[in-house]
Amino acid sequence: MDYFTAKRLFDMYGLTTDFSALAPDSIRYPPGVSIPMGLVNTPKLKQKISVDNAALAPKLENFAQMYQQMAAGLLNMSMDKLIPPGHPLYSKENSIVLLKDEKEKILKENFELKKKLENKK
Repeated sequence: MDYFTAKRLFDMYGLTTDFSALAPDSIRYPPGVSIPMGLVNTPKLKQKISVDNAALAPKLENFAQMYQQMAAGLLNMSMDKLIPPGHPLYSKENSIVLLKDEKEKILKENFELKKKLENKK
């Protein structure tokens, strides 16, 4: 509201002072409440933040590495790298490949065990 409109309204209702200009635009607290003057127990807060930071830093580094690997994997979209190991869908999607690898390992172990048995006889 501009000055002249406000003056006309104040004159019409018999008001002499613009009370809206006297009230600050800051936070208003109820009467009788103690207003916080700053942070309380700053040494404890600093210690807690440093402990939290020390605990979160390795997790964030691991997340950053995982994110970079996943972002790099988006460039070459093969099924092996589309779903990360450990994900429930990883074993379903790559079950044939995993079974073939496991079969090859077992065949190699059996072959080595047969050789050891023949050498002992």
